[in-house]
Amino acid sequence: MRLLHFSDIHIGMENYAKLDPATGLSTRLLDFFKTFDFIVETALKEDVDAVVFAGDAYKTRDPNPTQQRGFAARIKKMAKKIPIVLVVGNHDTPNAEGKANTLDIYSALEMDNVHVSRVPELLNIPTKSGNLQIVTLPWLHKNDYKTVGEKLNILYNKLDKSSPAIFLSHCEVVGAQYGSEKGMAIQNDVTIPLSLIQDRRLSYGALGHIHKHQVLSKPSDKPLIIYAGSPHRIDFGEEKEDKGIILVEIDQKHNASYKFIDTNCRKFLSINITLKAVEKEPTAAILQELKKYDLTEKIIKLTINIPTSVEGEIQMDKIKKALSSAHFVAGISRNVEKLERQRLEAGEEVEKLTPIEALKKYFEAKNYPKEKQKQLEQFAAQILDS
Repeated sequence: MRLLHFSDIHIGMENYAKLDPATGLSTRLLDFFKTFDFIVETALKEDVDAVVFAGDAYKTRDPNPTQQRGFAARIKKMAKKIPIVLVVGNHDTPNAEGKANTLDIYSALEMDNVHVSRVPELLNIPTKSGNLQIVTLPWLHKNDYKTVGEKLNILYNKLDKSSPAIFLSHCEVVGAQYGSEKGMAIQNDVTIPLSLIQDRRLSYGALGHIHKHQVLSKPSDKPLIIYAGSPHRIDFGEEKEDKGIILVEIDQKHNASYKFIDTNCRKFLSINITLKAVEKEPTAAILQELKKYDLTEKIIKLTINIPTSVEGEIQMDKIKKALSSAHFVAGISRNVEKLERQRLEAGEEVEKLTPIEALKKYFEAKNYPKEKQKQLEQFAAQILDS
């Protein structure tokens, strides 16, 4: 049996965006739709038996109609051929018990091949390769976690050994490594111990909520437990993280293996340039450094560190022009470095130094050229004499 596992698509994250002239939509919204299209195409190309989504379809609990339409169109395309199971994530969960979550519409419409889980339950999903059992643990309200271990054990005891079984959840597991998404949390997270998922009657644990892809339990440990991670980068905190989806194979003995598939989503790039203290043409030096990077269609953040001794003016218009191939420039920071004050050598007493002698010590500490020191000393002497 072959499954496709993905999570945390977060449609509606539109930071670092500009307006697409062809559609009138945010370019970042189009980025996320493009990544979702890749997921759909992969599911169809790989001819998977089922698709499991581990929560957080949208950025907020109240997605706008354009975001909902984009998500629904892609779910519908997959559901024509493949059963899909969606668990509710924290960004999908309303802040009141009686309100519908962002995925409830699929249950209300009774869309064929689409199953939404908002409570812990055991689902039996018919696939072309036989029955797939899925124990679900959607995002729960804080008080509901007190009995989660008991509920899961009841569900595990209902499993039929003749069919493969997986665990599908949007949760934080103790020991998992967070990426930058911690700041996106809508409410305080509750962690669950890894041992609650490590039931050998399961073949695979498909997790969502944490954006950093990671394997919590290897295939040899059974079950194989994986955070798919978000399929698209949210911000610069995820700049160096691999982004993708998980293709899972479950053999006849119900052992699972996996393949990480990179979504090739838009890249973020932080560039730090430190100018030399004696740099006479800072703009030329910055432009030369920028040539070392492939900026094309990336989201760029540039930091320029400038020693106080650099006197030449930085021509920002030329810097911006050099960054024109980027998709979006998130910011250009100019940090003027402050040199630490250097103490006089042991035994030297400041009180005994004349103003000119003290000035000489200062110029030496700043590593000014000898000629420049002489000129400044002359100017200082003229001021002191006046």
